[in-house]
Parts: sequence; C-alpha cells; structure tokens
Amino acid sequence: MRSASLSSPTALAPIKLLLGIAVLLILPHIGTLNPIFIGISLFFLAWRLIALFKPRLLPNNWLLLPLSFGMGFLVLKLHGMSLGREASSCFLLMLLGLKLLECKQNRDVLAAVFVSFFVLITPFLFEQTIPLAFYNLFIFLLLFSVLIINNAGSQSLSRVYFYRFAANITLLAIPLMLISFLLFPRVIGPLWALPSDANKGVSGISDTVNPGQFSNLALSNETAFRVRFADKAPAHQDLYWRGPVYWNTDGQKWARAAANPSLKVSQAAPSENKFSHSITMEPHERTWLFALDTPTTASESVRITNDYQLLMTNKLDRARSFDFTSSPRLAKTSLSEHERKRGLALPNSTDSRIYQLTMQWQQESNSPFEVVRKALGHFNKKFFYYTLSPPTLGKDPVAEFLFTTKRGFCGHYATSFAVLMRAAGIPARLVGGYQGGVYNAVGDFWEVRQADAHIWVEVWLEGRGWIRVDPTAAIAPSRIERSIDPNQLISGNEVSFLVLPTNTWRKFALQAESVLNAIDYYWQSGVLAYGPETQDDFLAHVGIDGWEDMILWLAVLSAITLAALTAYFHLSHYTQLDSAQRVYLAFCKKLAKKTGPRLSSESASDYFKRATKHYPTQASVLNTIKRLYLKTRYAEIEGGALLKAIKRFNFVRG
Repeated sequence: MRSASLSSPTALAPIKLLLGIAVLLILPHIGTLNPIFIGISLFFLAWRLIALFKPRLLPNNWLLLPLSFGMGFLVLKLHGMSLGREASSCFLLMLLGLKLLECKQNRDVLAAVFVSFFVLITPFLFEQTIPLAFYNLFIFLLLFSVLIINNAGSQSLSRVYFYRFAANITLLAIPLMLISFLLFPRVIGPLWALPSDANKGVSGISDTVNPGQFSNLALSNETAFRVRFADKAPAHQDLYWRGPVYWNTDGQKWARAAANPSLKVSQAAPSENKFSHSITMEPHERTWLFALDTPTTASESVRITNDYQLLMTNKLDRARSFDFTSSPRLAKTSLSEHERKRGLALPNSTDSRIYQLTMQWQQESNSPFEVVRKALGHFNKKFFYYTLSPPTLGKDPVAEFLFTTKRGFCGHYATSFAVLMRAAGIPARLVGGYQGGVYNAVGDFWEVRQADAHIWVEVWLEGRGWIRVDPTAAIAPSRIERSIDPNQLISGNEVSFLVLPTNTWRKFALQAESVLNAIDYYWQSGVLAYGPETQDDFLAHVGIDGWEDMILWLAVLSAITLAALTAYFHLSHYTQLDSAQRVYLAFCKKLAKKTGPRLSSESASDYFKRATKHYPTQASVLNTIKRLYLKTRYAEIEGGALLKAIKRFNFVRG
C-alpha cells in the first residue's frame, strides 16, 4: 500500500468520507445539545462540502483563528464557566467543523480523525445503550477506514479492501479490549461526572412526598432497577420495594427525617422465609437504595437504618449491582419514646373533622387493629375513586381529599391514611418505593419501572410492631395484583393495567420485547455495572487479589496477546499474499542486489524512487511497473501487463 507524506496535499476521498462521518457524529446529539451548536456544526460541514467543488471558498487561517475564538466564547457564554458534558460536547463539535474547514494536507486529515474519536465518545456521556454502542462501532470502523485511505493516498472510496482491513484490525483488537476491560483498574464514579451534572437525579422518588406526586410517575415506562432472585420470587402482590421512609408532615407534604444508626445484629430476621436477590439499579443521584421489603442484609457499602432504609455514603451516580436478603415478615418488637412522638406528630392546622371521624372509630372499636380495619373500610364505603387524574387540592389536601374530592392516586390514599392513624393515636409513617414489576421469562429477572412507583403506610401495633398497610389495595386491588400499563391510553379517569395479550401478533411483540429487555439487562449488569466493587469481587473470585496482582496479570496477558497478534500478522503476511504481491516481492528481491533490501515500512513508490537512482536509464520502465502493480493490486485488473513489464526490465543495465 502506498504511504502518503503527511505534508503532501490531501486527496478529496478521505475528506468526503469525513464529512459523512461528521454528520453521523452529530445525529445522536440532536435533542440533547443546544440547537444553536447543532446548527453551527452543520453549517461548517455544508461550507466544507461546497468548498470541495469550489476550493477558493476555503477560509484562510486569518479567518479560522477568530472563528475558533468566537466559537469558544459562544460556548462559555451559553454554558458558563462550568464545563460539563453539554459544554464539552458542543465545543468538540465546533472544533471538528473548524478542523474540516482547515483540511488541506494529510496531517490535517489525521488531526480531524483524532478529534472525531473524541466526539465519538460524547454520546456515551448522556446514555450507554446497546444500539448506541453498535452505532458508534460502525462510525469507529469508518474513521479507521479514513486513516487507511488517507495513508494510501487513494482517490477512491469504493475499494472494499480498505474497509475489510479496518474490520480485521478491529476484530483482532477485541481480545486486548476484553483484557483491559476486566483487569484495568476501574475509576470510582463515571468520568463524565462534571460539575454541571451535579444534582441531576432521574428517580421520581424524592426527599419529600405530596399526595399527587406518584400519579405523574405512573406515565413513565423508564426502568428504575432490575432484580434477579436466587430462588423463587414472592407473589406479585408481595413485591414491595422499600425505599425512603417519611416521618415528618406539615399538613401538605411529608419529608424524610435524619437517618438513625444502623441496625444491630440482634435485630436481624429469623433464618426462615428469606429472599436473596441481586438488584441492578439505574443511577438516580440519591443516597438511598431499594430492596424487597424488609431488608435484613446488604452489600458492604450499604447500611440499614433503624427504620430499614438502605443508605449509601455517596449518591448513586452510575449503574451498580447490589446483593440483599429480605424477610417479608420481619417485625420490630419495641418502639422508643422518640419514635412514638414522631409517629404521632400532626400539625396544629389539622382539620377537626379528621379527629371527629377517628374518634368515632375508636369508640366503635376494641383495639387499634379494629381502627385500622374501619379506616380501610371507610375508603370502600364512602365512594372513593382511584384515578391518575385527580382534582387539584388546596392548602389542606388531606381534608379536601377525604371529605370533598374523594378521587386520587396512591399518594392521596397513603398520606390521608397516615394522618387518620395518627389522629386515632396509632403511630404511622410513610414508606416510598415501588410495588410489583414485570417478569421477564427470557432473562429470568423482574424489571421495575418508574410506573411501578408506589407509597404505602406502616402503623405501629403493640405486640406486632410495624405493620404494612396499603390503602391502595383496599380501593384498587388490581394495582397491587398487576402493574400499571403506561403504554395504554388513559381514557378519562380509567387506569389500564398490564394483562397477558391474546392476539398472536401482540404475543410475538411481547416476546420480542422480552428478548430485547433481557439483552439490555445483561448489558446493564455485566458491562455498565462493572465498577470498582464488581471488579474486586470478580478478581477475588478468580484468585487475583490486590493492585499488584491486577497490574501483573494485566501486563502479562496484554504482552501475550500482543505477541500472538504480531505473530499472526507475520504469518498472514506470507500465507495471504495475492499474485500481484508475490510477483512484486520477487521483483524487489532482485532489485535489492543493487538497490538494497526493501524496508517493511517502505511503500512501492518510495522503493522504486530509490531504485531509480541505481537504474537511471530504466526509470520509465520502473515507473510503468509501479503503476501497473498498484493498479493490479488495488484496482483488481489482470496481472498479465505487470508480468510483461517486469520481463522487459534489464537487471544488468543501469
């Protein structure tokens, strides 16, 4: 293959391909980055495309320099000094467009390719899906092909050889990539956790809860986490995924209180009726996690508080996997005076009708348990309605819901029920999390979506401890038995739930969706969640302990792989020569008697140029042989003319 000089004028072929690649690099950012920068980038590409046909329109350095400063100033102006992923991505797109306008020599093409490799990474700063990975792999192969075409100085983009060579090199690099992925020390936290990305949580569960908060989440089909059980999973109605606990209320919203110390070993659940499960959780920029209610053991980096919240020291800013053990019938048998006060606290503005209602229940009941039953029955008897479109509530949402609107979602029922319990002298608190999920039979895991977000109540009953009471189950049992289907249109106030399809095509579509979700689950748990903790566990499992062993194995395996690849290239060089190469190399060996041996890195053009000095009278014949060789080798013409030209060469005459 001919090697073009870096300072020689570039061919148009690699620039044309680079322009197409630049468009592909911009496409994933549409809808993510500021449209102004998308438009400017496309303008630069259009300018360079027109300049292919009218080179005089190419800007000179005196124009490119102020353009560069202007684009940098525009990025700072619109994004400020906090250079997060958006600002950095915009700046790289501007830089790529300007570099393509500057492409005049081969070294400029190389610089544009290297900038493109940086731009290639930027979509992963926003999402890390499998389709995006394959999309970027395709662009990577095209960029690699540009390097090969530019190095060959080719004017054609139709040669299959260039793309096949790029694909072969990429395939051969996969073993080294896998070794680096498994053994290269993982950084703590994602590389893109830049200042401007702080506090951008994606979870719908927050530090505070108001009655209507969870109705919006019911319309979201985004994945919250995925769960794999070690053994048989509980029934769907028992899948309560515990998250933050809310103690404090001002009458309008509920808030989390400061976490209590971690659980003691003596408070662990009995050995029977346990569920071990592994959860791969999406990043939500919060310190709490979710697990099957009630968690008793957790991964080392997670602590369990006195009210069974799962907390980490740092926010969850990347996909991670955690192992938990839960016991659904775990009960605490003592309540501190501080907890009792917190569990009974109500604002002074609480509506008197609430106290009157609960007083009536107390008079008609023999125990707090009877009061709980009457409260649940109240929702059924007084024509309450479960809906995703409840009326707007005012300053006293609980009283308005209980005595006026009577239409609401899980947040309305849970907050109102907790207030009723406290008014009746029964300690109560709210627990936020998720309920249910969608079982994937292909991957044998449960997918819990934002649509499964839920809130329920825990009440304290003497002798029984904290008992889960879900008022939503009393008014809408279908919500607990089946998950909400956000893909179905909600007509008026009707809520749609997931059911098994009866239509053949719908069954096929559901099966295909299960396969895709299973693939995505293994991508999330096996690739994206492979952080420092997972790497330590994996390496310890295979007997690699500590950084010294990790670096040693990384170096040894990388050296062995590189040696094997080098040997493969040398062997393939001799076993995969085509007829034109064999004739050419045999001719070079004869030339070497006077010219000297051809260097492995020396192109045909360079070697024949050196041979001309020793055979000046046959320069035209050498030039013909070179031209015919390149045409035979890369244009796939018959080699008869090349053989005739070589036969005409006189090795004796200089």
